[in-house]
Amino acid sequence: MAVQEQFEDIASDALSSDAQKAMFEYWLKARGKALLPPKSALDPVEFPRQSLPVLTVLEPLEDDDFKVRITGTGVRAATGQDFTGLRMSEIDGTADAHERLIWCRNNARAYFVSGSAEWTRKIEKFFSALVLPFGTPARVERIVLVFSFTNYAPKDVSRNVSQRPSQQP
Repeated sequence: MAVQEQFEDIASDALSSDAQKAMFEYWLKARGKALLPPKSALDPVEFPRQSLPVLTVLEPLEDDDFKVRITGTGVRAATGQDFTGLRMSEIDGTADAHERLIWCRNNARAYFVSGSAEWTRKIEKFFSALVLPFGTPARVERIVLVFSFTNYAPKDVSRNVSQRPSQQP
């Protein structure tokens, strides 16, 4: 299954899980009229409870890498791995995700992606991820991923965008 990407006009009803929908609503509320919510909005006490187990929080690093700050228990159970403390460059099979994360950081934009989870240790595992930046347009300080995992291919995202928008680095 090819990876499906949605970079423009994410709609809550296009997301794969209640956890993704709840976190997207939180992100929208936290950002208000700004392009992004500030890093200070990253408060797990305020996050939707159903989203906590399936969250991964990344910190962009100066060398175009990303450090995994938190891996939720649901992500660990689904993948068979705890990525906490690792850099993306240390996780096998994440080259495409790394490229998309750089786009997210550089453009301060959220996106939604689904496909085969070849980067897990589980055979025939599929995923979708809502990817939400926090910080300012000039400096994305954290990126939150909200996952959904299945043993079957997820429905395609509502708009199949085969190429990232032209402002991609």
